[in-house]
Amino acid sequence: MVKKIAIGLLLLVLTAGAGLADAVTEYDLKAAYLLNFAGYVEWPETPEPVTICVYGENPFKAATIATLLEAKAGQINASFKYPNQLEQLTDCKILYLSPSEHDNFSKIIALLHNAPVLIVTDVQDRAPPGSMINLVTESNRLRFEINISAVLASKLRISSKMLKLAKIVP
Repeated sequence: MVKKIAIGLLLLVLTAGAGLADAVTEYDLKAAYLLNFAGYVEWPETPEPVTICVYGENPFKAATIATLLEAKAGQINASFKYPNQLEQLTDCKILYLSPSEHDNFSKIIALLHNAPVLIVTDVQDRAPPGSMINLVTESNRLRFEINISAVLASKLRISSKMLKLAKIVP
């Protein structure tokens, strides 16, 4: 998976134009992770396309998302959406909860309790209870933690390839 992420990021840098190639940001990498997660998760019912939702303040650049989706065309059928109401979150398959929604995490987790929605956060100290994947920076590298009990409760299955790369947390 690391190799696939690296290839995806290389494609991003090569195809995004000179401006983006000079400054790949942390959130460009996180967007690539979100899209790559779609290829390593199985849902009870196969979604077509996999809807990746960003809830809260959107830290991702539209050009980055467009470039990633184009680079992954034919490999992963996905789309990014930006819901603005809690009720719309049940339509997501992967949900990125922006740090701006930190105060609403418990409401969101309660709404999606045991739903087949992969909940991704990026809280540096400790993932909020109920989140499934938490993106963290360690030694200037982007890593991810997986709360396997939250994943299992949602009836999602994560590839062993992805689990090998993650830090498993209770």
